Amino acid sequence: MTAADSPVTIKASELIARARQLLPTLAERAFETERLGRVPDTTVAEILATHLNRVGVPVRFGGLDVEFHLMHDIAIEFGRACGATSWCFALWGVHNWWVGYYPPEAQEEVYANGPDVLTSSAGFALESRAEPVAGGYRVSGHWQFSSGCDHAAYVFAVTDSPDGPMGTIIPRSDLRILEDTWNVSGLQGTGSKDLVIDDAFVPAHRTLAGRGNMYSTSAWSPREFHHQRRYTVPMGALLAWDLVAPAIGLAEGAVEEMVARLTGTRGRARAADSPMVQAKIAESSAEVDAARALMHADFDDAQTRGERDEPITPLDLARYGRDKAYCMKLAVSAVNRMFDMAGGHALFVTDPMQRMHRDVQACMHRDGMVFDFGGQPYGAARLGIDPSTVRLRR
Repeated sequence: MTAADSPVTIKASELIARARQLLPTLAERAFETERLGRVPDTTVAEILATHLNRVGVPVRFGGLDVEFHLMHDIAIEFGRACGATSWCFALWGVHNWWVGYYPPEAQEEVYANGPDVLTSSAGFALESRAEPVAGGYRVSGHWQFSSGCDHAAYVFAVTDSPDGPMGTIIPRSDLRILEDTWNVSGLQGTGSKDLVIDDAFVPAHRTLAGRGNMYSTSAWSPREFHHQRRYTVPMGALLAWDLVAPAIGLAEGAVEEMVARLTGTRGRARAADSPMVQAKIAESSAEVDAARALMHADFDDAQTRGERDEPITPLDLARYGRDKAYCMKLAVSAVNRMFDMAGGHALFVTDPMQRMHRDVQACMHRDGMVFDFGGQPYGAARLGIDPSTVRLRR
């Protein structure tokens, strides 16, 4: 690493520029990424070479001292070219931040070989258990949807313990990836495969009580350990925007694709001269800008509250959840509108527009990302019902 690349001197504008330099290559590889069913090794190496993954890493372990939202802005950039790469990058980045809430000993283990470690997560268990033993737990289970797991040195597995849900950090050597379990219509290149863990010992310092640590930080103080704005709030205040940012990027990419196709068109259809076409492009562009602005506003709101030692209330969390689902709704709407304008050629499997359309639908198919469900806790709160008691249903 050169002096110019030191963690404290890389400007946000430079990091965005590095991301944009990768876009032509990511777009060129997008269908190959789908065919492989995972992000190609070459792509991973190129991303690591830019140090973009270090945006999420705590500064004390070699991360970049930049705002938390930048990681999501980079995911939006990647989404313009390849939804699957964007999705994995966003999750790898948020996991780097996530490590910082675990006890310091666990953090030292994860970053023992430097800041470029990649991790995946497993939050959807078909079955799981964590049995207390001397010094920790014996963990077993079967999880689905572990995006980017092919490149992960560790996995964050949420398991059932006698005291309720518990996060665990599991090294790659203690798990099996089930290869033929990610046969899907969208986000094929994320490699979100099933994982199996058979009776692995997890020391107590590699565990964290709760699911996502929604309402508090932890028994110790990540804020005082890291001295970074992102650690002034409970995890739940900032989680899940990593699922939304790729969709916003896909929406921006779909608008750009249609603008490129229609600019200068003439003839009987006169598409570029059509007021309807112009209005549709304007509306989808506005949805993209609105989603990005709302994401930034919520990041700033949560972290400003944290810096002021103001509590993040259940109503706040419900509002952030509402906003994530609404931004997802805006992104899906923007892509759908562009896809509907694209005509018969967009149906060909070699056309990038149909890939964007499939990928953005897959982004939305996560708990809480369909607005009618994701907005429900906020609506309940406004009606005097504790939003933490509302269980999202489909």
